[in-house]
Amino acid sequence: PGGRRRRGRLSVTRFARGRKGGRWWESTTASIQTRKGIAAGMMARVGLVRGGVALPGVRAGRQRRRVRRFRPSSTVRARAMAERNEVLEQILRSIREAEASNAEPDFFDLLGIEVGTSDSQTIKNSYRERARRCHPDIAGEDGHYACVVLNEAYATLMDDELREAYEVERTVSAHTATSGGERDNLRDMSAQDTDIGDALRRVPYTGEPLSKVVPADHWACKVESEEQLSKAVFVDEISCIGCQYCVTCSPATFRNVEPHGRARVFGQWLSTEDEIQEAIDMCPVDCIHWVPKEQLAPMEYVIQHVLTDRVGVASLMSGQGSHRMADPFQKTQEFLKFLSQREERRERFINDRKRRARAKEQKEEMKKERDERRRRNRQKWWG
Repeated sequence: PGGRRRRGRLSVTRFARGRKGGRWWESTTASIQTRKGIAAGMMARVGLVRGGVALPGVRAGRQRRRVRRFRPSSTVRARAMAERNEVLEQILRSIREAEASNAEPDFFDLLGIEVGTSDSQTIKNSYRERARRCHPDIAGEDGHYACVVLNEAYATLMDDELREAYEVERTVSAHTATSGGERDNLRDMSAQDTDIGDALRRVPYTGEPLSKVVPADHWACKVESEEQLSKAVFVDEISCIGCQYCVTCSPATFRNVEPHGRARVFGQWLSTEDEIQEAIDMCPVDCIHWVPKEQLAPMEYVIQHVLTDRVGVASLMSGQGSHRMADPFQKTQEFLKFLSQREERRERFINDRKRRARAKEQKEEMKKERDERRRRNRQKWWG
């Protein structure tokens, strides 16, 4: 009978009697010899060494030497892990302390460089070292959060203009100016207008509208003429009583927001002009207005982040609490004036710093020229 039988690593095929002319013994013997030769050749190629003596039949030149790879000890690995954790904890501590005080983290401290460093190579090397230690694949979720802030710090400090602007903001917020003139130029504007200063520290102003603005070629945009693109709709949430008439007339444009239930513009031109105008006409307190498009962003920022105090609807309807109601249009003018003055002070301070830096460079160049002239005269007279 035929079949397959394993003997160690050699597989021997048994042929039935009468097959291939009855020469199954010769076939089996040849197969075993062939397999033994292959095994011997493989052992010869491997060339194992036992006790410094090669196996029989193995050439000395074919011996394979085991190369031991360097593996750091457990102490070295533990020390590297501790350093990585220490750097990560330092970065997270700086970020959390800044968030607790409603301020931006110190980018120089995050990258571990001196304040005022402008060498791009130094900033890049420090960033790469910190990013390697805080990589999310190594540090997990905390590392991802730290890398996001590190990327922002790196992008800011690598750009010359952004770095100068950041240094000015850092100087203003930390009040590090020493002379009286600089203190007057860098004093915090929140001392003059607390609500605007607090709002800007809490939520930075981006210059973009807070309501949704869809492109003119979007299917949801209901703009029909170029004139409509130059204006936008705005809701005075302070005087709104939450009647929901505007939401009924134009549900795509207006929403009622919690917790006061006042109306707010959800998106610009998500309804036709007739529907929006109908909502304006239906408002019993005239709190919905058409405004120029360029004034929409500051007005929405003021109404949502600066004038956050709201009078209850019951008190509003009974005529009480009017002394707590501010005019959003007048406040927006104050807000724009505040931004303009702050920008002027920042530019003035940056120009003063550049002027002092140029004066310092000129002074150093004059000193070098004077020293070089003295050295030449000394060589001329004294040989």
